[in-house]
Amino acid sequence: MDFSIDMIDLKDADSIIVWSKENNNDYITIIDGGNPNDSKDIISHYETYIAPHVNKEVPILMINTHPHKDHIGGLIDLVNYFGRRIARFYYNNPIDYIDDVVWQNLGLLNESIGKTNKKVKKVFESIQDAKNLSKVLEENGITPIPAFSDTKLDHNIFSFVGPSKEFYLEQLAHFTNLDILKANETNIITEAEINEVEEGLKPCVVLDEQNDTSAENLTSVLTQFTDTSNRKYLFTSDAGVDSFESAESNGFDMTNFHICQLPHHGSRRSVNTNWLSKLNPKQYWVSASGNKKHPRKAVISCIKKNLESTKVYSTHKGGTKHINSKSNLFPERNWSSANPL
Repeated sequence: MDFSIDMIDLKDADSIIVWSKENNNDYITIIDGGNPNDSKDIISHYETYIAPHVNKEVPILMINTHPHKDHIGGLIDLVNYFGRRIARFYYNNPIDYIDDVVWQNLGLLNESIGKTNKKVKKVFESIQDAKNLSKVLEENGITPIPAFSDTKLDHNIFSFVGPSKEFYLEQLAHFTNLDILKANETNIITEAEINEVEEGLKPCVVLDEQNDTSAENLTSVLTQFTDTSNRKYLFTSDAGVDSFESAESNGFDMTNFHICQLPHHGSRRSVNTNWLSKLNPKQYWVSASGNKKHPRKAVISCIKKNLESTKVYSTHKGGTKHINSKSNLFPERNWSSANPL
């Protein structure tokens, strides 16, 4: 299997298109759909760079890594666009795993304090978005498939290395716990003011101070592709340190990738020095808008300090990132070479 990979420039949102080839057979995998208004850009990219070169009936596989708005938002439009061409749709719908009473009480909690509690509002809206996606899949005759590392796939296009179903359910129970949500009524804790000088001088120290990405982010699907040269590509969405540790504890080799996506748009809260070095890719890719937090200066500087041969590429520098795993197999675009951060 070989790949033509695009990380589409959607600022602080995610959509990755992987065009796979094996024995002259084509497959398209779309990981996430960005925000609701991003679907038009994703479709335009597909129609411009991929559709002219594949059969109009090429199988489409879709993955929603988790139901945050910047990942699930554009998927409804994408499902309606591709329709019954979607051969597989993978996602973990939280509504399938929580009690009806919990969902009803979460709705009541959102009505009562959602305007002042961003955490409650975000969790409620995420589950509602997952429910809305489920309805559109049903309308298009598509039966979703769970995206767990335990899920047995009927193809070798990619594999899921996380989350396991057990890990997913642990995180789900945490972020839908009403008592925890009520206790966090003072809203989401924000990061401290960024000290640019300190991040430049002590990036790894700053990076390791706090790795507390949310339980919702920890449920993100980790998707791995492996090409004919046995090089590994890992797409991490908004996963975090606990996600990687869980995958490793389940027996997956979480080292020495060819390309690895920096999780959560390069946020400091999703990685630490140990895991940046353990993943040890030739290239880190990140979808980010280029503000102070995405990608975070401490993350980029710590990579440069510890992984001298690793290049970091971001969509905010030069736009959509693209690579072919094998030359002369996919159409050349004659794009200029990307510049690392």
